[in-house]
Amino acid sequence: MIGQTISHYRILETLGAGGMGVVYKAEDTRLSRAVALKFLPENLAHDAQALERFRREAHAASALNHPNICTIYDVGEHNGLPFMAMEFIDGESLRRYIDGKPLPIERVLDLSIQIADALDAAHAQGIIHRDIKPGNISVNKRGQAKVLDFGLAKLVRKQVNLLGANSQQDALAEPVSVVGVISGTPSYMSPEQVRGDDLDTRTDLFGLGLLVYEMATGRQAFAGKGAGAIIEAILTRSPTPARTLNPELPLKLEEIINKLLEKNPDQRYQSSSAVLEDLRLLRREFEPGHPRTAIIAQPPAAAPRGRYRGIAMAGCALVVIALAAGAWLYTARRAHALSETDTIVLADFTNKTGDAVFDETLQQGLAVQLEQSPFLSLVSEGRIQQTLRLIGQSPGAKLTQNIARDVCQRIGSKVYVTGSIADMGNQYVIGLSAVNCATGDSLVQEQVQAKGKENVLDALGHAASGMRAKLGESLGTVEKLDTPIEQATTPSIEALQAYSLARKALSGANFTASIPLFQRAIALDPNFAMAYASLGTVYHNLGEANLAAEYTKKANELSGRVSEREKYYIESHYEHFVTGDLEKAAQVYDLWAQTYPRDSIPPNNLGDIYQTLGQHEKALAEFQDCFRLSSDDGLTYANLVFSFINLNRPDDAEATAAQALAKHLDSPDLRLYSYELAFFRNDPKTMAEAVQAAAGKRDEESTLLYFEARTAAFRGQLTKASELLRRAVASAAHEQEKEREANFESSAAIWEALSGNATESRHHATTALALSNSRDAQSMAALSLAFAGDSSRAKALAADLGKRLPEDTIVQLNYLPAIRAQLALNRKDSASALQDLQNALSYELGVAGSSSFATNLLPVYVRGQAYLTAHEGREAATEFQKILAHRTIVVNVITGALAHLGLARAYALQGDSARARAAYQDFLALWKDADPDIPILKQAKAEYAKLQ
Repeated sequence: MIGQTISHYRILETLGAGGMGVVYKAEDTRLSRAVALKFLPENLAHDAQALERFRREAHAASALNHPNICTIYDVGEHNGLPFMAMEFIDGESLRRYIDGKPLPIERVLDLSIQIADALDAAHAQGIIHRDIKPGNISVNKRGQAKVLDFGLAKLVRKQVNLLGANSQQDALAEPVSVVGVISGTPSYMSPEQVRGDDLDTRTDLFGLGLLVYEMATGRQAFAGKGAGAIIEAILTRSPTPARTLNPELPLKLEEIINKLLEKNPDQRYQSSSAVLEDLRLLRREFEPGHPRTAIIAQPPAAAPRGRYRGIAMAGCALVVIALAAGAWLYTARRAHALSETDTIVLADFTNKTGDAVFDETLQQGLAVQLEQSPFLSLVSEGRIQQTLRLIGQSPGAKLTQNIARDVCQRIGSKVYVTGSIADMGNQYVIGLSAVNCATGDSLVQEQVQAKGKENVLDALGHAASGMRAKLGESLGTVEKLDTPIEQATTPSIEALQAYSLARKALSGANFTASIPLFQRAIALDPNFAMAYASLGTVYHNLGEANLAAEYTKKANELSGRVSEREKYYIESHYEHFVTGDLEKAAQVYDLWAQTYPRDSIPPNNLGDIYQTLGQHEKALAEFQDCFRLSSDDGLTYANLVFSFINLNRPDDAEATAAQALAKHLDSPDLRLYSYELAFFRNDPKTMAEAVQAAAGKRDEESTLLYFEARTAAFRGQLTKASELLRRAVASAAHEQEKEREANFESSAAIWEALSGNATESRHHATTALALSNSRDAQSMAALSLAFAGDSSRAKALAADLGKRLPEDTIVQLNYLPAIRAQLALNRKDSASALQDLQNALSYELGVAGSSSFATNLLPVYVRGQAYLTAHEGREAATEFQKILAHRTIVVNVITGALAHLGLARAYALQGDSARARAAYQDFLALWKDADPDIPILKQAKAEYAKLQ
């Protein structure tokens, strides 16, 4: 097959072959990336069990998205042979990586943590791997483990209790096995697997124990001549103690291994999360600067306890004394340390210098330093503002020590951190104090001096680093993740002050108010990377994609001088906003979440990506993770509400919105989604109230007016839609939001074109393109021109998009397929149209546009039209029914109404007059108040009359 192109994969070389598949390295010509293609061997192409195992592997792995699980991109068939396209891993199997020798202890722990984390993700989805072994783990050149081959995976019954939901989801699948033959690899089976018992997730934990044992010792735990001897050993014998084979191993690691390898599943670890926690705690002991004697001082457990007790007594007594002394010192050092679940309230600094430049500035500098810690978790500014309201303070009140303590107690945090600065001639004295919220006791204090104003930030950084260690963070991460404040942010105190004020504006969801403050920070320090990155995020949230890309690109150019956390922020946003490669963005967010598990940004933005791609269950799961990390935030609630809407769970959406309002949390998005919910409920009163509430509000008025215009177009009231659109555009123009204007205009171009008003459509498209060439506006302008029959202009715009945005997931796999398919339909070439739309199948349920733009399910609508053109009524009906079944995703886009007409035409093609008449009636009822001269309405009435 070398050199052949299969689908859009060009095969380059053979990577390997086995009983269940042949794997090739190939190039994905569409996305210019290396992939691995796995084919089922020809001799198994008609084997029902092999086909099912192959299908199961694709199904199980594709349901998981984790940096330590090999990603499945695609499945297909070539000449009767099924294949799957997978992530290409440039590395080697764990078996070769071990190569019969123990790995360094840190590598054992790092790889064990990664594999355990992958299993935890699989188990959370109800998936048991059942074949965990070194050959099914790959280690890439970056030392990252990847779990492969879910061919023996089994789904177990599970109950999913989602926020606001009372429903249960049950999924049960039988394992794939031949009667009388045990599935799996003998040396790596659990006792219950050998016996043929029912399996649960604990069987994978036994397999994990075998992997950790082999990495730690270089030897298999159970080996022998023949499968019978191996199986007997698994059932009846214990492996040689790991520390006998490798005396350098920590006692705690041997204890973890032994617990994983318990014969009785009830005595084993009961969950992957439990073993993951123990592995992570042990790994912290090996970070630089951490005392290690307590975990390696005891002798290997080579003999049963009690044997040779008399000989070892003196030595044991010395060890006990040493450990007791070490434990006392360790306890004394960390007597007031925080746990990994505690949070911190950051109070305002007391500025005794009389110099206003320190106001806000030092608190922000301290926040940047503390946010570098994966151990500490600062309470968000938004949650603090909400709590201030609850205790009768204004949201902008200064967090003095008394108010900070009240807020801290109300939130349930462990400590609040306060600071002060005073000047003594040319010297500045900076003090930090961490105070127990419940008792008022000072837990940690730091005091430093700075000679001159230019050294204040550096001194603050040293004080913050000392505080991090005393609060309980390991010295290893303090040393590793400790970029100086002036490098992580800016050496300019004035620029940092502007940045701090901008961040405070953002905490109140006041995006536009933050813009001039971020711009001032940049003017004061043109190398301020995070100010550029923050502006990029602000413009993205305002729907200004070009400006978002411009500022994020600049941040990326300056990212060599930021902290580790900020590198994750900038790199992920660069892929998200600039290249548009959502797969790469998701990978960076995953790595960010692993390094900073208490940071709410990665799950929030992963949820956004999954929504964009149409993976709404995954989006909900990420937003719920974000909710657990940052529950008192209006944006978090808004994202949950939107997820429930997309999943057609309006009751849950309404209940979640009510929870937010009860907590006095609000955001523009929440009000927008209340409009959508009212549209679903056919509640014009609430819709009108939402529009009225947005009047005069920047960032809100234009969007709600636009939504009203869309609703009018959905009902065929194009004259009313045109007037409302004019007002929406004027409102956006008043705020100088050109891209939002362009989005509104290109949306109108779509609804006019689909209604049959080609001239009006071209006018709106031309206006949109004059305002902006942003991805969304240009894509929809191109599609509207294709709908309106202006194929030459549409084709040129599509070519430009493909050239400018070759890595953009939505352009390449949503927008361009729809545009090209419509151009093919203009040529009466339905076959080519359907072929073009194949690329959109995976993402067609995605929410591709922004709140100021509507592209949802447009590829589905075009596919329905293609089937109508091909006179394939049944297939056309399926596509239009898909739109109607996902009306909560389509919302009030005009295709939601026109799908009824498309369905009527599909039924008529099938000769099913009764269902055709019913579908025509549904459409005409929706358009009962429509403008009478709309071309598509006239056509529908004429077609309906012929059926009477």
